[in-house]
Amino acid sequence: MSPGLILAENGETDYRIVISQNASPSEKYAANELKHFLRSISGADIPIVTDKEEIDEKEILIGDSLHLENLKDIDVDFRALGDEGFIIKTLGKYLIIVGGRLRGTMYGVYTFLEKYLGCRWFTSKMSMIPRMDKLVIGEIDDVQVPVLEYREPFYTDAFDADWAVRNKVNGNFAKIDKNRGGRVKYYPFVHSFDKLIPRELYETHPEYFPLIDGKRVDGYAQRCLSNPDVIKLAIKRVKEWIKQHPDVKIISVSQNDTGKWCQCPDCRALDESEGTPAASIINFVDKVAEAIEKEYPDKYIDTLAYQYSRKPPKTLRPRENVIIRLCTIECCFSHPLETCDSKENQEFKKDIVGWSRLTDNLYVWDYVTNFAHYLMPFPNLYSLKPNIKFFIKHNVKGIFEEGNYSPGGHGEFAELRAYILAKLLWNPDTDVDILIDEFLEYYYSKAAKPIREYIDMIYSIVMKKNIHVHIFDPPTSSFLNDDVLEKADQLFDEAEKMADSEEIRLRVKVARLPIQYVILVTNRLERDDRKKLLDEFVTIARKVGLTHISERKTLEDWIKEQIY
Repeated sequence: MSPGLILAENGETDYRIVISQNASPSEKYAANELKHFLRSISGADIPIVTDKEEIDEKEILIGDSLHLENLKDIDVDFRALGDEGFIIKTLGKYLIIVGGRLRGTMYGVYTFLEKYLGCRWFTSKMSMIPRMDKLVIGEIDDVQVPVLEYREPFYTDAFDADWAVRNKVNGNFAKIDKNRGGRVKYYPFVHSFDKLIPRELYETHPEYFPLIDGKRVDGYAQRCLSNPDVIKLAIKRVKEWIKQHPDVKIISVSQNDTGKWCQCPDCRALDESEGTPAASIINFVDKVAEAIEKEYPDKYIDTLAYQYSRKPPKTLRPRENVIIRLCTIECCFSHPLETCDSKENQEFKKDIVGWSRLTDNLYVWDYVTNFAHYLMPFPNLYSLKPNIKFFIKHNVKGIFEEGNYSPGGHGEFAELRAYILAKLLWNPDTDVDILIDEFLEYYYSKAAKPIREYIDMIYSIVMKKNIHVHIFDPPTSSFLNDDVLEKADQLFDEAEKMADSEEIRLRVKVARLPIQYVILVTNRLERDDRKKLLDEFVTIARKVGLTHISERKTLEDWIKEQIY
């Protein structure tokens, strides 16, 4: 058996990192990241050189280069790897990490550090980087290509650029610059009809707006999508957006966040013939997409299948440059979508099957927290994996996972969810239990065990009693009964006692906020005890910078409503 490659020993190394003279920005960035982390792990400072140097017998080859081309027994199919796929391979005394120039090679470097050396980037502020006197790797032959082209955990902590690229997410809101390979840009951010056809046009052109109960309606409403002038204006505006934002890949032409769709004879006739109000939307969006596809063949028009438009049309097909973003907002999230017996999930299953038959560009807008109560326990950790696999099974190519995106972040296990989602969006077969256990072990240290017991307790209750959980449920939900809250309090008491530093204790207190929140808002305490708990809750929330109690309410506004 080969003893493996000794990349470094006792702070010394015989290796060097090689990149092409024409390396892409992300490949240069990846080489520097590899150098940085290998030094942190082993103490060895491995130099970076370009392929204009003569080839040596011990090299770490990053990206395509003349040195890679000179090696036998490796044939890289860059077309198959695409922008984000990669190969990690040992060949003789060489370590090769090569992939798509946009982000693939960079993702390969982070995967090597994570999978083969044990690095973890749990949150934007908390990583686990091992230390080794002797850095040895065995034989590696690893090829990875993501099944999803668009991966976005929409959490505040996930917007951090370093965290995002190290965990291989590429969504619009992560602050990923060109040096890190950029991101999948999306403009404007959804519900775009007001920007597309401004409301002030109602004064001169009420016919642009929806006909409802015999009257053209202004305000926050949809538009008359069969009106030829509306179509012309929309095409003009989309072309303006593309010129203003040339690096944007996806343009949103999507309904406002309301009902109030047009029921004029032309819109209604199409909707009724196709069996859904989505028909007039798809007909409209297709005409916009057709007008831009020759001039901008690399751009996509994105629209929503959301609430009133979620049901797919019978025959009307979106054009090849149209993305349908199907939304799960009505669903139960405590159980997997595919196996849940709730009516809402059964209906959603029919809709995703229908859309998957109509388009090859199907994305999903999924929801992974309680938006009316960011701090309320939301037992969905074990639904995340089967749901993502269910989406992919039905030809979904991109997933947006909407969590707590408020400026202060946090919420119930927000960082844990963002981490789990990032891993599953790259590899849907990832073991969730391993992810949870690793995260808890390093994030909460000795306090991890009772917190794990708390997570398991909440999950087991909703499974055993078949409780369906939705994204606007109240804190009076049946799985949060007195016995559960009392047991949860005991577990967090234990966790606080076991915390082995003030930093860990603060993390435990943040994890406890959801239980305290439920106790407070359901008025389970006498006046003096409630005042004491409220003071403690507010102190911790402010200390960690929590800004929002819900999607629409700030912490400070909520505090003003509380009665001492």
